[in-house]
Amino acid sequence: MLESVKYLIGSIGPSGYGSKSTAEQVTQNCPDLSSITAIITGATSGIGAETARVLAKRGARLVLPARSLKAAEDAKARIVSEFPDSEILVMALDLSSLNSVRNFVAEFESLNLPLNLLINNAGKFSHEHAISEDGIEMTFATNYLGHFLLTKLLLKKMIETSRMTGVQGRIVNVSSSIHGWFSGDVIRYLGLITRNKSHYDATRAYALSKLANVLHTKELAQKLREMEANVNCKLRSSRNRQN
Repeated sequence: MLESVKYLIGSIGPSGYGSKSTAEQVTQNCPDLSSITAIITGATSGIGAETARVLAKRGARLVLPARSLKAAEDAKARIVSEFPDSEILVMALDLSSLNSVRNFVAEFESLNLPLNLLINNAGKFSHEHAISEDGIEMTFATNYLGHFLLTKLLLKKMIETSRMTGVQGRIVNVSSSIHGWFSGDVIRYLGLITRNKSHYDATRAYALSKLANVLHTKELAQKLREMEANVNCKLRSSRNRQN
């Protein structure tokens, strides 16, 4: 309860920032990010769009993967209109499709670009029950499985980049405080809502996917420390979204 109150009133945390801190405030001490390449999922609106805008302002090269290329091109156009020298690549990615994730990574790797920053921000709140092409409940497939595979496939590139440049790589998984709303057997409930829509509850399914993001972040951070890789993995919380 105390932590929730602190979040709502914007109390400053150990990092020196709170929930009311803006992206511009957070990046004001690193005004030149021209050596950084960042992939940001969900950059066409909301938190992702503002993150992309501010990183472009600081000079970072951006890769904007999106299911809707038109939405991504529109987001790119908005940024370029404000910062004409921005370097922004738009690429196709449907996080609910594991095949699409693999194709995106293969295409990105073919560009021979470094990768310093991966922001797993995209999130889906599915009001209606749906199943992905891989046979998984859609919210879980999009919010967790797609990002899990994306991170796994890009990790080698991030470690190589950090080793060659000496710049620490960052993986940021955006979750939500709603993850704490889920209780029960994770695997059993995922199986239930994948097989039978009568068990589907949109809020509980979303909470499950966000809990999976939290657990993924904690496990990956531990593995990176054990590997002594110059890459860290952090969790960031967002306000609940309903896309």
